Amino acid sequence: MSRKGAKLKIDSYSGPFGQIKGFELTTGRVSYGDETEWEPEGPHMKPHIPTLRSWFFKLMERYKPFYMPICDMCCLCTFGKCNLSKGRTGACGINMEAACAKIVEIACCIGASCHSAHGDHLLHWLKEKFGNIPIDFGNNIAIEMPMTRLIVGMKPETLEDL
Repeated sequence: MSRKGAKLKIDSYSGPFGQIKGFELTTGRVSYGDETEWEPEGPHMKPHIPTLRSWFFKLMERYKPFYMPICDMCCLCTFGKCNLSKGRTGACGINMEAACAKIVEIACCIGASCHSAHGDHLLHWLKEKFGNIPIDFGNNIAIEMPMTRLIVGMKPETLEDL
């Protein structure tokens, strides 16, 4: 990544950092890191949740969710156990489909948090044991960390990049 040059000129300065007179700094081009390692910048670098919303809805439209109930009861709130069989609704108004969706969502959140915490612990352990070593994915990987390259726009070279 690069940007056009910049010019900084200070005629005189006197303050807690000292005194400066006639200081001028000019750059032709400012570069950020090794430019060969960055992917072409996409439409949304490091997107936030609202940016990913349309993509999420496109996936939901293409792949309709199907929730298979594991039991006919709902035990998710303090209203008590509700029988949701044969099209019934619970005390809070929840139906079987929504109860299954809640259970799946809870399971996904638990799994994702455990998975990311485990990855974080592994990364800290690797940094502690080996330092900031280069990452070698081997020859069998066509694109190293495709989601990182797509969303962040960089190819991680060392553990510190992760």
